[in-house]
Amino acid sequence: MTVRLDKLLIDRGVGSRKEVRKLVKKGRVEVDGVVDKRYDGHVAPDAQVTIDGIDWPPLPRVVLWHKPTGIVSTMGDRHGRADLRDALPPPWGGRLHPVGRLDAETSGLLLFSLDGKLTQWLLHPKRAVPRTYLAVVENSPTAALVEVLAAGVETSDGVFGGRVEHIEGAVVRLTVTEGKHRMVRRMLANAGHPVIELTRVRYGGFVLGDLPLGECREANADERAWLVERGAPADPRG
Repeated sequence: MTVRLDKLLIDRGVGSRKEVRKLVKKGRVEVDGVVDKRYDGHVAPDAQVTIDGIDWPPLPRVVLWHKPTGIVSTMGDRHGRADLRDALPPPWGGRLHPVGRLDAETSGLLLFSLDGKLTQWLLHPKRAVPRTYLAVVENSPTAALVEVLAAGVETSDGVFGGRVEHIEGAVVRLTVTEGKHRMVRRMLANAGHPVIELTRVRYGGFVLGDLPLGECREANADERAWLVERGAPADPRG
């Protein structure tokens, strides 16, 4: 199986079709150590590609990142706040987009992807993809909170509910199936337990686990299998 060189470069995040063709024609692209000026030539999908001597390996479809607090979930911020532009290290940085958002005060699991169709699939409300959070809250939550959140809590944006999985001291483990802005914070606050700290620990089949704060990793085999089992769009690269 082979793939056109221009398509391979696009899939690896090098640039648009016009941009990658220009790079190839200028002789700036090497494939397996050889300069190739034919953008419509066919190469192996796992070929080693360098541009101006810099390696451009295949991109993972999904990357998990442990977001710290104090960072806004955009690729740029006009107010000068810390954003996602430098969240991922080379060679991933700037070549993958975030899947949804976490507010600046919330830490935890944030996904990045190279596949727009997969991102839309993960975010679409009809999928009801579960998101699990650990919330440190005020006012000593009790078992009564389980029924309150299961029934739904009135907020300014509507009634939202969730499944309380565990309560230990001031920590509530809560799963929701919507991702509206600051929804979990508003739910808990309106239920009488304002949030002190909030961390997302799971998004569908993707798990934060022991990933260190500020670090990232590729999705593992179990996480990729979850996508297949749930009928997610196939990887367009095959």
